[in-house]
Amino acid sequence: MNASWQKQLDEHRGKRKEEIIDAAEALFMEQELTKVTMKDIVERCGISRVTLYKYFKSIDEIIFEVQIRILERFKADLEATVRHAPSGLQKFRAMFEHLLDRFDANRDQNRFVGMFDFMFRDSYPTPELEQRYRGFLHSGRVPFAEWLEEGQRDGSIRQDLQVEVCTAMISNVMNATIQRIAIRGDILHQDQRVDPALVLREMTTMILAYLQPNG
Repeated sequence: MNASWQKQLDEHRGKRKEEIIDAAEALFMEQELTKVTMKDIVERCGISRVTLYKYFKSIDEIIFEVQIRILERFKADLEATVRHAPSGLQKFRAMFEHLLDRFDANRDQNRFVGMFDFMFRDSYPTPELEQRYRGFLHSGRVPFAEWLEEGQRDGSIRQDLQVEVCTAMISNVMNATIQRIAIRGDILHQDQRVDPALVLREMTTMILAYLQPNG
């Protein structure tokens, strides 16, 4: 096979793989994560099971691809949002405002990420998927760490914070709150008699106060 044919074949395979992930993501946004099957994806894509299994050996592989895609979009969106913020603290402020503004639009994606965390709460299904996912997570520094260091340099963020620990804390607090509200927001509103939007706003206020010198 000459180079031109190989290139066309690779492009076709790449396009087909993306179409499968597109279809799977749409299904995951419509249904609970555990209810989507390979049969559902085959039917949504209009392909055969044989074709699907040429690209993915299991539903878990597809779930991980969708998870990585969603996280990549979130990261790119946040980095674009804070690009022109003048200080480390202002980057966090801009990020929180963006998250609050986009919460309803991103509710299904946040719900998926929450279900992913629960589904794989104890271990990953295969060593290959664990390596793939951890490789993605560790492929670059978390933006929060960079913003914290920037804020410590420009004086907008406390000097005594341990960057890696604080990065993990902010990530865990944010994700836990956002995912819980994305999954159970209406029920929580009734149970707690508090608008979930106010809970999200209070969370961001608390984190910003914690980050500031003399906060």
